[in-house]
Amino acid sequence: MTKKRAALYARFSSDLQKDRSIDDQLALCRAHAIRKDFDVVTSFVDRAKSGASMNNRDGLWEMMSAAKRGDFDVIVMESLDRLSRDQADLPALHKRLVFSNVAIETVNEGEASHIHVGLRSMVGSMFLRDLADKCRRGATGRVREGKFPGARVYGYRCIPGKPGEREIDPEQAAIVVRIFREYAAGKSPRIIAADLSREGIISPSGTAVWSNQCLTGGRLRQGMIGNRLYIGEIRWNRTRIHRDPDTELEVRRATPAADHMLVPVPQLRIVPQKLWDAANAVRSQRAIQKFGPTGKVTRTTSAPARKEHLLAGLLRCGECSGNMRIYVTSATKGTRVACAGAKDRSTCEHTKTYHLETLERGILECMRTRLAEPELLKEALKAFHAEWVKQRKHCLTEHATLKRRLGDIEASTVRFVSALERGTMPEELIITRLQALETERTGVAERMRLLDADTTVVDLHPTAMTAYCASMDKLHAALEANRHDAEAMQAFRTLIDSIVVHKTEDRAPYQFTPYHRMQALIGADLFPASRSVPEIIRENGGTVRFASAKPANPDLAEANPDHRGQICTFGRYRMAA
Repeated sequence: MTKKRAALYARFSSDLQKDRSIDDQLALCRAHAIRKDFDVVTSFVDRAKSGASMNNRDGLWEMMSAAKRGDFDVIVMESLDRLSRDQADLPALHKRLVFSNVAIETVNEGEASHIHVGLRSMVGSMFLRDLADKCRRGATGRVREGKFPGARVYGYRCIPGKPGEREIDPEQAAIVVRIFREYAAGKSPRIIAADLSREGIISPSGTAVWSNQCLTGGRLRQGMIGNRLYIGEIRWNRTRIHRDPDTELEVRRATPAADHMLVPVPQLRIVPQKLWDAANAVRSQRAIQKFGPTGKVTRTTSAPARKEHLLAGLLRCGECSGNMRIYVTSATKGTRVACAGAKDRSTCEHTKTYHLETLERGILECMRTRLAEPELLKEALKAFHAEWVKQRKHCLTEHATLKRRLGDIEASTVRFVSALERGTMPEELIITRLQALETERTGVAERMRLLDADTTVVDLHPTAMTAYCASMDKLHAALEANRHDAEAMQAFRTLIDSIVVHKTEDRAPYQFTPYHRMQALIGADLFPASRSVPEIIRENGGTVRFASAKPANPDLAEANPDHRGQICTFGRYRMAA
């Protein structure tokens, strides 16, 4: 009789736990597999990953992909809570493994049945809620005693041998008083942060670069100017973190004022009351001047989300090579982007802001006039090798980021298919979200394929040129028609690695240098085929009860698997005045 092929899975939750826990779990699972006469073929691990979420768990998604390929017949783990503690995620993972003909074997309970999974998912979910309540209760008790359950605040230091207790750090306290005095005197937080950075003073983050947001905070953030600890008061439980069930991202929300705790600790006062009042009066006055009588942000126009506009994550500063982000949105000036280093930390002199829509229009014009020129393509190929050496480290970092994102997309897909089966969300909403996730997944997978492919093949074949020009025409037409089309945006990101925006004089035409993925120019599939919603549901073990909402695209070109995402540029582009 042929032995069953087994894979082992181990996980521990916190970086406060020892890494040896993984070795102990694997040893336990291996011994159990030997008793069951399994043939252990591989193992998967997640270190310091919470069972409350499926995001950022590379080991889990490598295991699920291997199960789908049929690499093993049974997965062995210490207990079901190693897989997940979430009430929705554990049954969804079990259903997907069963669909792939993979059994779950636990050391504690043997082969997992539907009953085991249902009970363990409820127990695990209750455990997480109870643990959160007990941690909160313990932290509240420490605050009531005048101790600190959280991170160390700038201006104070820990007392050795006395957990939770703090004392004033004289050197940092002098910096705190200086910040309050300069702010109360009318100095802007950007100038204060720039001066501190220029003098090489270590910031609360541990670097010599200060951010203006560190001083004044933002939405739900009090900043140094609003931190009441500096006047000898601990203010606890102002906000609470919740997990979005759709994205599994953490969301911070304000708690009711009745739940706040204010504990006096007069021995920790750094800022005199008069100086505190003066600084916060300036802060309130500036908020009213900027946002109106309420002193709070009220948007009069909708700004594109950071990850939703065409150039999101692609813009780089031509002076410091740092990221550029949305800086301001107004009804009169529209959405403008700027160097984050210049606006947030004053570490760059590139302070000019750029109209986002104008930049997008210029990029599309550059695509139309330059990216389809054969002679320019040949020139770019000649210079590719030197540029590739410079970009090697960047590509490795990007691959790791894309891999994590692919795992998050898989986790979201499983949750939506599970929600569809349970009937807890409207079908139309789930179909829309699954289509958006699948569009992003194909784009991410194509970029990873480019990064994984061979690095030595760099030839411009006539057939590849023809296919590339056809794809470029299609992409340009799609973006001209709708710059927010999800499929076209993913194709654009497959083609463009980054866009360096160069510093120009005020009111001068914008200048930028687009960097293209070399293999996207000579054979990559800008519009890779996507699975339909029914195919996604079937692959995740669900039952299809409706017709496909989106047919496959018949115009997709076949990708060349033998190329890699090297980077090249066609030179600086100057927009017309």
